[in-house]
Amino acid sequence: MVAPCPVPPPASTPVLPLYPQCLLRCGDGAWGPEYSFPADAWTRRWVESKHKPDYGRFVLTAGKFYGDAEKDKGIQTSQDARFYAISSRFEPFSNRDKTLVVQFTVKHEQNIDCGGGYVKLFPASLNQEDMHGDSEYNIMFGGTLR
Repeated sequence: MVAPCPVPPPASTPVLPLYPQCLLRCGDGAWGPEYSFPADAWTRRWVESKHKPDYGRFVLTAGKFYGDAEKDKGIQTSQDARFYAISSRFEPFSNRDKTLVVQFTVKHEQNIDCGGGYVKLFPASLNQEDMHGDSEYNIMFGGTLR
């Protein structure tokens, strides 16, 4: 979730929220889901929360800085000083006896006075359209920018 200041406080087919380039990797070298944003399909894979009517909306863009305008497309927040929440389900997997690596990339194109971006892995029971800052999650990481 991406949030303006103050950042809110922070089972199964997991749910992965947010970010243009997300991938999971297990310790045996096998890659899990890698998320891209094809122009014709990203809104079918990614679900924007409707928990609050004033959540900001995501747009598909390569942004201001890119190498390839098509290949470098990702989702971008479109309004300042808004909360954002978007998620995508992925197929169940097991990382029993393996290291799990969750990685994401964020490209900041403007000066940010205060905000943050987080990746959360939710249990399969998550209602994606009602996802919010207090939704139950299994893993969370990311940072606050001040």
